[in-house]
Amino acid sequence: MSDTAPSPEHAGHRPAMAESQEPAPFQADHPPKARFHFFLIDSGWDCAAAKVIRDNLDMILQFQNHDPLFVLTREQSTDLIRRNPHFIGKDPILLARDLNAVNHAGRPEYHGFHLNLGVIKHPSKALAALQEFLAFLAIHRHSQNIEVDIREKLHRDGIKGAIEVIRTGTEIMIQPN
Repeated sequence: MSDTAPSPEHAGHRPAMAESQEPAPFQADHPPKARFHFFLIDSGWDCAAAKVIRDNLDMILQFQNHDPLFVLTREQSTDLIRRNPHFIGKDPILLARDLNAVNHAGRPEYHGFHLNLGVIKHPSKALAALQEFLAFLAIHRHSQNIEVDIREKLHRDGIKGAIEVIRTGTEIMIQPN
């Protein structure tokens, strides 16, 4: 990833649910701080995984814990994939940018991970992977190093090929034109 992170200006925004998904109550004036920014990259393939994510977008919103979801248009998604051809055939992709990530020097750094649903061909397996991904994020939301948790849990559980961890400098993703 480059230092230029995906930004809300470059995607349609679907606001988080107004109701609290956190176990502890909070005041409406002070909603919980976002841990992640989610981006949905979907170039429009007619595949089982695309149908799963399109049919379950409202469920994603319900379980994202007030983290914003930015839905890229088909054109934005296609442009991003053209600039990153290794994503061809991997979308729809649910990308999560970790806003709490820091580098080894303790400075904020672009980190995140994405679920490549397009690599999962069977609808029930795509739905199970999406559910596991969202559950994992909810359970490990306060983790100091979620990348370690991803490697230990999700990769061990068999969706290793569908989850990729990303960091600053490893690949160029979304940059303003």
